[in-house]
Amino acid sequence: MKLTLPAIIRYIACATIYVVVCGHLLSQWDGIPTVAPEFSFSQIDNSQPLPDSGAALQENLVFLEESQTGSDTNPNSLFLEQDNYFPTVPEHFQASVVDSLLLTANEGIDAKHRLTQPWWVGDLDNIQEMPNGWQLDDLIWLAVENSPYVQSLLIAPQIEQTRAVAELGQFDPNSFVESILHDTSDPVGNTLTTGGASRFNEHFWQNRIGVKNKSVRGTLTEFAQEIGMRDNNSTFFVPTNQADTKLLLRYTKPLMRGAGKDYNQSPYVIAGLIASGSASEASQSIQQHAYTITEAYWNLFVARAQRQQIERGLERIKQVRDRIQARSDLDALRNQVLGADATLSSQQANLARVTARIRKAEVDLRASVAAPELQQHDSSAIVPITPTSDWKFELSPGEELQSALTYHPKVQAIQASLKAARVRLDVAENELRPTLNLVLEGYLRGLNGDFDISQSVADQFSKGAPSYSAGLSYARPYRNTAAKAILRERRLQLRQLLLDLDNTLLTIGANVESAIANVDAAYQELDAAVRATLATHAEVEYLLAQWENAYLDRTQTNLILDQLLDAQTNLIAAENQWAEAQGRHMIAMASLRLATGSLLPVIDTQ
Repeated sequence: MKLTLPAIIRYIACATIYVVVCGHLLSQWDGIPTVAPEFSFSQIDNSQPLPDSGAALQENLVFLEESQTGSDTNPNSLFLEQDNYFPTVPEHFQASVVDSLLLTANEGIDAKHRLTQPWWVGDLDNIQEMPNGWQLDDLIWLAVENSPYVQSLLIAPQIEQTRAVAELGQFDPNSFVESILHDTSDPVGNTLTTGGASRFNEHFWQNRIGVKNKSVRGTLTEFAQEIGMRDNNSTFFVPTNQADTKLLLRYTKPLMRGAGKDYNQSPYVIAGLIASGSASEASQSIQQHAYTITEAYWNLFVARAQRQQIERGLERIKQVRDRIQARSDLDALRNQVLGADATLSSQQANLARVTARIRKAEVDLRASVAAPELQQHDSSAIVPITPTSDWKFELSPGEELQSALTYHPKVQAIQASLKAARVRLDVAENELRPTLNLVLEGYLRGLNGDFDISQSVADQFSKGAPSYSAGLSYARPYRNTAAKAILRERRLQLRQLLLDLDNTLLTIGANVESAIANVDAAYQELDAAVRATLATHAEVEYLLAQWENAYLDRTQTNLILDQLLDAQTNLIAAENQWAEAQGRHMIAMASLRLATGSLLPVIDTQ
């Protein structure tokens, strides 16, 4: 084959196109993320405290003003780093509830700093050996692992993460095979079409096989082998029974709208951020569930303590009643026995109510935890053995607020929403540009008769020269109304989220301050309950001694007996108030941890 100058130029141009396209494909292949990396709650940026809400709002408002006027800025430069965008959602959680104030025992607390230890708590050194005893953190562990409610919460972020992974499908190479048979019979209006026949009859079998691919930079590449088998009744159709083959490479690269990795990966980035927000929402709901378990746990503690108190009070009242009954033949009056019986009946009714509360608290715990260890022993009692923290905590509002801004799931969720809104805004700014694409195409072609496909394929590389084309494609809407409206919508959405963030920070701050006040009030109530119980106990001891020495005067005996029975009732009520104050103090501490978002401070995901 004789080579001419135009043929040499065409060979060089076609070879250049192939080298450029293939090199681009190879360079982009590794850039396609195929497997989402592992994710944990720790990857949500909570290592640094959030700025002041007002300053954050002002800073982002300045950004909005700059984005509205900075049309000369490259939109892609506004994107965040890619590595910040690829969170995934774990398949399951393993929670470690440690170092939380509400779970702190008396480790490191000197006895002199603790309020008087009540008799119903028992020996703290031997409390772990109690039968059917359960620590609060163990129950929360079991709930995280077994509760259908918790497992349902964990599915939501996994669903969002699968949607994020699905967004990567646009970068998957797409192989295709096409086979179309055309059977044509058309009337002829020009003798040059067939050379004389009144109808044009043609059979054409068109086949294509190849691969298409979209790179992370938005480049569309198509590499295909076309095979056509054609025959018709035209006298000008030479050779007959043609086998037409064509090896095609088409390359389209966006230069303005739709260009860049940031733009093309934005659907995956946004879906990943939505998954992060969903994980934060799941964390918030799990912490709320842990708080429900905590509340039921301490309610059970209070009810069990009150039952012990009432049973012990009944024993004391029975002793007094028996002593009165024993002296009924001597100097005891009938009304004294009846008064003691009335007091006993009243406390027995209280005992029945407390027993029902114990049963309800145990049922609530079993339902919330949903662990086989509890369900298998439905008739067994659940005994709380986590010691109460009956001491005053020195709480710093500043430190607690800092903890809330660092750990609170609502803050983390709105941070993820803000990042997603920022990405959507950058995408909208990119779509405001006109469409300008670089289009390159080259092909090799062979043609033979007798349907000789193999020879036609060989001729693609041995005969003739490559064909190629290169050019630009430009398009722009006249007013670009849709893109401008979407851009304004994205700016308004970002502003709305900034205001939501400001409101969230204010709400969290108010909740933290309120929770701190509740903790202080609960401790003061606990301290007052201790003092009231000790005073009432001293009154009972005094009246008991007076009553034992008052039988010389029946009038004085009746008066002191009435006072003694009232004091015994008051002692039971005071002890009940003490136990309730203990429970409220622990629940208040749990409420503070919930307000700061650190009720479950350690979350390990595998």
